[in-house]
Amino acid sequence: MNKRMMAALLLALLATACSKTREEELQEQHSKGAELVEDKAAMAKGVGDALQKDGKAAAESVTAGVGNLVKGVAKGVDQVEASYKIELHDSAKGKQLKAERAVMIDKDVDGQKGIKAYIISPQALNGQLQLRALDEKGQEIGRSSKVAKTFEADDAAYVEFRFDPATPFSRIDRLVVYLSN
Repeated sequence: MNKRMMAALLLALLATACSKTREEELQEQHSKGAELVEDKAAMAKGVGDALQKDGKAAAESVTAGVGNLVKGVAKGVDQVEASYKIELHDSAKGKQLKAERAVMIDKDVDGQKGIKAYIISPQALNGQLQLRALDEKGQEIGRSSKVAKTFEADDAAYVEFRFDPATPFSRIDRLVVYLSN
């Protein structure tokens, strides 16, 4: 039995000699944690260095993308605004006026709705302009107040025409520019 006890004791001593102490295990875990943090810190430093080097280009690219988005939205709004057909009455054609586009404007303090029309005049002109709104049947459904306007030769401007609040803007099919002296 002595031999058996001696063998068991020897095995127990060997087992404890081979196993790590609690302090050694904690130290090993600490080392692994430190290595992990160092790896992540190195990755973060690499990202930071890359952003310093290429961040300006990335920011410019993002900004250009946002700019293109805004331009696209503005272009879409312009297409909606320019949906009014605009033409000239004989009184305006005789003075070689041109009307390029029409844009709806919000109500003013008096509740009047309006439309801005881009008018081009190749010659000097002084007169009163009026815009008339027609529905799809060609019937007049609204008439702006007259606007006194002076154009120099080869001049152009957006002219604001104000309409009565009862004018049904949703029914406008086309607009006609009239000129009187």
